[in-house]
Amino acid sequence: MTGGPGTGKTTVTDGIVRTYARLHDLSLDANQYNSDDPFPIMLAAPTGRAAKRISETTQLPASTIHRLLGLGVDTQDFAPNDLPDGLLIIDEMSMVDTYLFRTLLTALHPGMQIVLVGDKDQLPSVGPGQVFADLLRSGALPQAALTHIHRQDADSSIIPLAHAVNAGKLPDDFTQPQVDRSFLACTPSQVPEVVGQVVKRAAVKQFSIADIQVLAPMYRGTAGIDRLNPMLQNILNPKRSARTKTVHFGDTEYRIGDKILQLVNDPNQNVFNGEIGQIVGITLAKEAPSKTDELTIDFDGNEITYKRSDFSKITLAYATSIHKAQGSEFPMVILPLTLQSRRMLRRNLLYTAITRAKSFLILVGELAAFETAVGEVAVNRHTGLVQRLQQVFDIEGSQTTVEEAAEPQPALPQQSAQIDTNGSDSDNEVRPAKTAPHQLTPALAASQKIDPMIGMDGITPQMFMTKEN
Repeated sequence: MTGGPGTGKTTVTDGIVRTYARLHDLSLDANQYNSDDPFPIMLAAPTGRAAKRISETTQLPASTIHRLLGLGVDTQDFAPNDLPDGLLIIDEMSMVDTYLFRTLLTALHPGMQIVLVGDKDQLPSVGPGQVFADLLRSGALPQAALTHIHRQDADSSIIPLAHAVNAGKLPDDFTQPQVDRSFLACTPSQVPEVVGQVVKRAAVKQFSIADIQVLAPMYRGTAGIDRLNPMLQNILNPKRSARTKTVHFGDTEYRIGDKILQLVNDPNQNVFNGEIGQIVGITLAKEAPSKTDELTIDFDGNEITYKRSDFSKITLAYATSIHKAQGSEFPMVILPLTLQSRRMLRRNLLYTAITRAKSFLILVGELAAFETAVGEVAVNRHTGLVQRLQQVFDIEGSQTTVEEAAEPQPALPQQSAQIDTNGSDSDNEVRPAKTAPHQLTPALAASQKIDPMIGMDGITPQMFMTKEN
């Protein structure tokens, strides 16, 4: 099941759970079950925050996929937990990469019913693949796309904006102030000052540190995450006096109350990449039994102690990347975009950022950057999943190549394609025609579509290797 914000994914998911329970005469009180008779409805998501959201919606226990499977560390070689017969719902499927989905499949067995839920138009997983998009494109599985917007009222403009961006355009009122959205035009050098002013006003209006989230495409640059985080820290969690307890790590100073981002998966501690917590305690080396500085961080009730050797696993989270914010929602999102981040500006990046805002969205930066992002469609990753699924399920059109199923790409000049039938390493391998000349012409250079193999006919890597190698 796929759909954009406000189309009813959460409501339908809740309905599926309750319908399944009624059809199978099951109690939804998880306390009535034990290890010998496990709860047959399993809810999971790639991150702890996403799992918490689905748990709040259904009032049922939910976990990360790692925890569900018993993944103690990131590894491809493990024995997964035995899952009970019943219903399994995976939310935020667009975040699931190839390795995690393969691991999940190894734990499944006949007798289970599985529902995969997500938004196909969000950013693909950080890891390899685009599993959810490929499953939908293959047509191999029953699927439903929710398109009607339900979560909208006369005063809401964020959800219509997200759908307009997804359709490839900015609405006519994009630069005009709305009840829940505004656009503040400024140059890249002005972004930190403007973002700081917005955050100060939000703090005066009693927005908490957890309520306010700045999302940016890149870490570097005058409007980047690395520049914004220390500034926002000094606004939202200033150093009260010279006696304030702090810990330094590299260029970062940590204080009690700081907003913290987890950078890596740590299933043993039940905390995962992208989760946001808050420092609730600092123990200096001279006071700690470990003789090293320690930070105690609260991740939604899960308190974890980090020694200095673990500090590389965390960073300040007043400003985070849009990628890290997937699976989360925040009452107020501040989104700075400038042309300094041009190489990152894509429609799905902007769409994902907008859909993180629950109540208020403040857009900051250059109008041209937002227009560029809307106009740039992300090129699909090249995977073989669509073609292989169609072949296995014997779906008509299974000979469609991944390139044909993806966004059309311009062909290289002076090349054509043919099937190599002269004993190639793999059957039906598509290669440039051998008759296509490799010539560098002024027109080809001007087109910026130069074949990287020009002048390399007959050359192999072995020709560059010495006898010693």
